[in-house]
Amino acid sequence: MRPFLTEWHAGARPDFVTVAEQLRDTLPLLTELKTTPQDAEWHAEGDVGTHTHLVLQEAYDIADREGLMPDERFVLVLAAALHDLGKALTTRRAEDRNGQARIISPRHADRGRSYLAYRLPELALPYPLIQQVMALVGHHHDLSRTLSAGTEPAYRRLARQVGLRTLYLLEVADIRGRVAPDRESKLEDLELFRLGAEEYGLWNGSDPYGPWRELIDAELAAFSAGYRDLVFGQGVMDYEAGLIQTPHEAIARAYPARAGFPQLVVTCGPSGAGKSSWVAEHCPDHAVVSLDLLRDQLSGKRADQSVNGRVLQAAKEQLKTSLRARRPVVWDATNTRRDFRNVPLGLGLDYGALTTLVVFQPPLHSIFERNPTRVHAVPASVVASQVANAEFPYVVEAHRTVTLDEYLRPVS
Repeated sequence: MRPFLTEWHAGARPDFVTVAEQLRDTLPLLTELKTTPQDAEWHAEGDVGTHTHLVLQEAYDIADREGLMPDERFVLVLAAALHDLGKALTTRRAEDRNGQARIISPRHADRGRSYLAYRLPELALPYPLIQQVMALVGHHHDLSRTLSAGTEPAYRRLARQVGLRTLYLLEVADIRGRVAPDRESKLEDLELFRLGAEEYGLWNGSDPYGPWRELIDAELAAFSAGYRDLVFGQGVMDYEAGLIQTPHEAIARAYPARAGFPQLVVTCGPSGAGKSSWVAEHCPDHAVVSLDLLRDQLSGKRADQSVNGRVLQAAKEQLKTSLRARRPVVWDATNTRRDFRNVPLGLGLDYGALTTLVVFQPPLHSIFERNPTRVHAVPASVVASQVANAEFPYVVEAHRTVTLDEYLRPVS
C-alpha cells in the first residue's frame, strides 16, 4: 500500500478532501463528487462531496465507538469515502410522477462498484479488503430492500455477498451524514434490520450456508466434489427462490444428476485480462465456445462486430450441443456486461449444468500493458470501453463464482 493508505489503515482520520486528492490518480471520479448535485429534499446538506465528507466523519466515530480492528475499520472508512462514487456517473435531472423536477442517480451503487473493480487493485490493497469494500459499495442500498422483504432467504442472500454488521455500520454513517425529513425513521429501520440479522444468526459474519455445506458434503461424501457443488449451489438458488426450505430437499431435487450432468465455465473480464490463456491451461478437457473464433470463421475478422447476431446464434448452438451431451464446456468471451453472460449462464441452468463464473480482475494498468503484446490485440479504445461499461459480477449469478486475483501484486 502507498504510505497514505498505510497511515489511514493505522488509524489516521483524513477528511474527504484529502482522500480525494491522495487517490485522484487512481480514482479520478472522487474529484467530481463536489460538483455532483443531489436532490435537496433528501440531501439538504448539499452536493455528493459534502455528503461523503459527513459520512466519512461519522464512520470514524462509529469505528471508534465499536472498537473495530484495523482491517475492519479501514474497510468501513474506505467504503464510506467511496460509497456514492457512482453518482458522478449516473446523476441526472428528471421529473417525478407529479411533474416535479428531481435529481436522481439510478443504480449508482452498482455502477460505483463496477468502476472500482479494476481500479482498487491499483492501490495494492490485500485482495480480501478489495472484495469487502466493493461489496459494501455495491450493496449499500440493499439493506432496506432486504428489510422490506423481511424473509430469512432474503437475509441469507445478502449475507453471502456482504458482511451484514459492517453494512449496517456503513448505513448508519450514511443516514447520519445527510439532512432529510426521514432520517430518524431510516435509523429506526436500521435497528429493525439489525434485529432481523441477529434473529437469523447472521450478525457476526458466520457463513450463512455453512450448515448446508456441511450436511451436503457429509451425506454425499461418496460422490464427486463437482456433484456436491451442484447440489449445494442449486440448493441455495432454489432456497432463495422460495422453492425449498432445507438442504435435504436440495439433495432430493438433485437426484437425477447422479446419472451425469454437464459442467459450464463462463469467463468474464476485459480483453487482455488473460482469459483465453487461463482456459487453455486449466480447462484442457473442455469444449471451447469462443466468440472471437466464431467471428473469425464467419467474417475472416475477429473484431468484426457486424456479424455478432450470427456469432451469438452459432455459439448458442455449440453450447447446447455440449450441454445435451453432458460434456464440460467453456464459454470464452469478455462477458463484462450482465446481459451477455446471462445468455450462457441461463442455458447452463436450463440444462442442469454446474455453472462456474470465472472472473478476471487484474489491475487496470496490466490490462492495457498486456493487450499490445497479444497475438490478436484489441484497440485500446475498445478495451477502455469494456472497462467503462463493465457490470462486475455478483456471486449469486452462478453456482460457483471464482475471482482470479493472481495479478493483484504490489504496483511498482
